[in-house]
Amino acid sequence: MPDHAPDRGRAEIRAAGRSAPFRKGERLITAGTDSDEVLLIESGLVKALLPGPGVEPLVSLLGPGAMVGELGVITGRPRSAHVVALSPGRAVHLAASAFVRLRAQSDDVRALVDQTILKRQRDADERQLAQTREVPARVASVLLKWVTELGRPTDAGLRLDGLSQRDLADAVAASEKSVETALGSLRAKGLLRTARLSFTLTDPAALARALDR
Repeated sequence: MPDHAPDRGRAEIRAAGRSAPFRKGERLITAGTDSDEVLLIESGLVKALLPGPGVEPLVSLLGPGAMVGELGVITGRPRSAHVVALSPGRAVHLAASAFVRLRAQSDDVRALVDQTILKRQRDADERQLAQTREVPARVASVLLKWVTELGRPTDAGLRLDGLSQRDLADAVAASEKSVETALGSLRAKGLLRTARLSFTLTDPAALARALDR
């Protein structure tokens, strides 16, 4: 039986917070600032970046249903990452004090927090493992993960819009040239179609099998 507690937790956050639109390129969270609210992404796509000199690594891609900023609120520590919108969308904003109170009162909100933290840890473990592989395998595994989690079905396959080749290069810690070579190989095999800010996996199951070999 599926656990619906996290979905009920999201509903409670929606009821207690305020929904507001965001623009493509807007910075929703800035690293180092006070953790004064929690965000629940309702629509659109956002990326989380680790701050630093030069390239800021892209550590996660988040879409509808994702909760952002809860750990800083829970621990009372400043933001640890930037969160930037890759597309227009909407997010529910819940003040830190209201979130703390809701988490203390609601088993469903606590279940959502637990699910979010567990997924974040699992994603971090997967990123660490992926870094031991060659660039083509890193590119394929990241695309497979993100497109299957956040893409939408089309006649051509599963499609994810809003992601750039630069974002993908940042995520796999490789140059854009080496990422383009990897993408070209996937296109040549008929597993991928690309357009501006768009990636379509024509056969995700076949790509998963290829990565398991």
